[in-house]
Amino acid sequence: MPRHPRARVLTATALSALVVLPALTALALLAGPDGPADERPPPPLPRATGPATAEDRLLHDAEQRLLRDCMARHGFVYRVFPLDDVPEARTFAYVLDDAAWAGRHGYGSELRRRQRELARTDPNRAYFAALPAARKAAALVAANGPSPDGLTVRLPGGGTVRRSDRGCVAESRRLLYGDGGAWFRASNRVEALEQLRRGRVTAEAVYGARLDAWRVCMRRAGHPYAAPADARDAALSPVRPLGERREVALALAEVRCGAESGLARTARELDDRHGRLLAREYRADVETRERLRAAALPRARLVLASGS
Repeated sequence: MPRHPRARVLTATALSALVVLPALTALALLAGPDGPADERPPPPLPRATGPATAEDRLLHDAEQRLLRDCMARHGFVYRVFPLDDVPEARTFAYVLDDAAWAGRHGYGSELRRRQRELARTDPNRAYFAALPAARKAAALVAANGPSPDGLTVRLPGGGTVRRSDRGCVAESRRLLYGDGGAWFRASNRVEALEQLRRGRVTAEAVYGARLDAWRVCMRRAGHPYAAPADARDAALSPVRPLGERREVALALAEVRCGAESGLARTARELDDRHGRLLAREYRADVETRERLRAAALPRARLVLASGS
């Protein structure tokens, strides 16, 4: 299963183990004594917080279909699910900056409840839970292969991800992307850049100065939170929920203070800049991921046109 911020986990607890499943411009660069040479910039980094695109949905749906058919050949039932079953859900990486969304959803507590309910009623979860122990073990092997060996990648910033090159997950990605190992390595490394990007943005002195100004603005509005994450955590607390009116009021205060302090604008500018820098720094991974995605699109259309 592709990992995407809006993709519902295949199953919530036990079944999460079943499928462990984110106009070109010329740049003038110095090129020695012969003068400047032009170099095309790499593709932009994908945004984990951005909305799903039509291409995202196409690739997700095709991979789900391939996974379903592979599991069926092994004697198991798997039901496909949409990429964004709660399409209004959004993530704000630095500060809530959409007044219209905040006015409708606050911090999204109701959307989260819908996501939890969808996970609770997931037919794949129920199906797996009802399998006898021996069949559960067989389903795990069919989906993931006998062990998490065969594919390994070291992530930017540290850490290693391993996954089997056998089983239905590996087969589905191999059929869709052509080279399952190359897709595994490039996609995981590019997805890991999101955390690096955010870390570099928040480490900037100008970001810290704008955050201080945001904090002062929020305190004057009666909301003494140290950072946007603290306000969000308070609004989404399962222990002491704020209630819809207070949640929306707090969210709108955050939006207003994000604008007045300059935090929202600065975060966007820094995020764009560090995104471009990371795309250059990890050009090979970014370009490999985009090449494999582009090649997978016609395969995905064929998969989805082949039948229900």
